[in-house]
Amino acid sequence: MPSASRFAPLHWRSLVAAAAISLALALGLLLSGMVRCALWIQHGDGANCQLDSTLRGAFGLAQLLWMLWLGAALTQGLLPRDQPTRNWMLALQIVGLALLGALLNRRVHALGTPDAHVGAYTVQILLTFSACICLGLEYRQRGRRGEARAERLSRAEQDQSRQLDAARAALLQAQVEPHFLFNTLAHLRRLASTDAGAAHAMLADLRLYLAAALPELRQAQAPLARELELVRAFLALHQRRIGPDRLRLHFEIATGLDDVVVPSTCLLTLAENAIKHGIAPQVDGGDIHVRAGPDPSGHRLLLEVADTGAGMGSGSGSGTGLATLRARLAAAYGGSARLSLHLNQPRGLIARVQLPWP
Repeated sequence: MPSASRFAPLHWRSLVAAAAISLALALGLLLSGMVRCALWIQHGDGANCQLDSTLRGAFGLAQLLWMLWLGAALTQGLLPRDQPTRNWMLALQIVGLALLGALLNRRVHALGTPDAHVGAYTVQILLTFSACICLGLEYRQRGRRGEARAERLSRAEQDQSRQLDAARAALLQAQVEPHFLFNTLAHLRRLASTDAGAAHAMLADLRLYLAAALPELRQAQAPLARELELVRAFLALHQRRIGPDRLRLHFEIATGLDDVVVPSTCLLTLAENAIKHGIAPQVDGGDIHVRAGPDPSGHRLLLEVADTGAGMGSGSGSGTGLATLRARLAAAYGGSARLSLHLNQPRGLIARVQLPWP
């Protein structure tokens, strides 16, 4: 038995539109006869033509067409969804409406002889009207189902695209691994045999770093305050490992930015790049400046890690870390975010990330 949801209530606008179309079709079908009657009456030969009766016939035909449409609209929900069976039931619907039209014609006298006798020509016309109405409603219904199916496919495609972007971002995020841990553990092992106090302090810094890093590596975004906490712990470990004389740290952070959401580990990637390619190759080390604040050039958030290290080399900017960060920014923000490298003065490199910021 068909569910009640398949019998959508007829809206009054549909009823009015169907009535207007039925009247227009009836007038169009009888227009030639009305014109002929008007010409005959104008020339004084109206014995066999009555314009009033022709108009009544037009309104009767419009009523008949409207009733056929209403019957088709009410019985369409009874048709099964299985296509072969639906085609046979559609044919039965057309025949049934034609029989209904024959009964209605006995009342409105719109077709056939004045006594509404059902002849072969009347049956043919009723079958034609019923077929046009039923097939029109059927194709309209199929068009709506096709549009609904296309809309569902479009939504599914958009959902799959979002899931693919999320999976791609998760894959890129999983590639962000702090390679320095092996060097840190090796240095910690050496300190344990030579300077227990320094080893204890370095172990405390490593614990702080891991406490900040592990939550960051499991999510795509993080508040700036947590990102800065991670970078501070990371740079403190390196400062203790290579010495405070060889690595000097500076932080310039604008106020009110703690809750601003940024890509997780983005500053960490810039800091790793500054240590590996800027400070580590130099015997005398250098300075690292971490900056965060509004971009003076527009409505953007500016994140920078500047070093006074070796500067722009042949491999600068082509490493896995920066390439992964660029891919993550493109997946998350499209063309609204960018990563750029600039020469620092008097030496070194500035890695700059610009993010959209309302």
